[in-house]
Amino acid sequence: MNMLVKPAEVECRGPLTKSGVHQNLRSYHHQKDLMVTTTSVPGCRWILQGLVGLIAWARMWFKPAKSRALVLKQGKVMDKFCFSLGGIQILSITEKPVRSLGKVFDCTLNDTASLQSTRGELESWLMAVDKSGLPGKFKA
Repeated sequence: MNMLVKPAEVECRGPLTKSGVHQNLRSYHHQKDLMVTTTSVPGCRWILQGLVGLIAWARMWFKPAKSRALVLKQGKVMDKFCFSLGGIQILSITEKPVRSLGKVFDCTLNDTASLQSTRGELESWLMAVDKSGLPGKFKA
């Protein structure tokens, strides 16, 4: 994934500022998950176009139904910007929350809901292991 993401950052770097420096376009990826972070909405659109072109070159594709968009302005979630991948609109995080890299992202931007859901999942997994009927040394 790194071989596909890094060329898109160079190809789709952000606009030139007055000081002569391009704005940063950062991406975080882990195995099959990818998170693109930009400082402006046009920068995000540029890097999405570059990523779609590079992924198409590699004969792969993104699934817009599994992608989410989050735009923050002055610490508040904005819904007025639309992003698309290959002509299909990406849903906003307010419309449908997503779980990425083990964390739940929703419009509240609080970690308490994520922690509670993770704690609930852990309890259900531990209960399932406890009720499995295996002896103690096989439960680990």
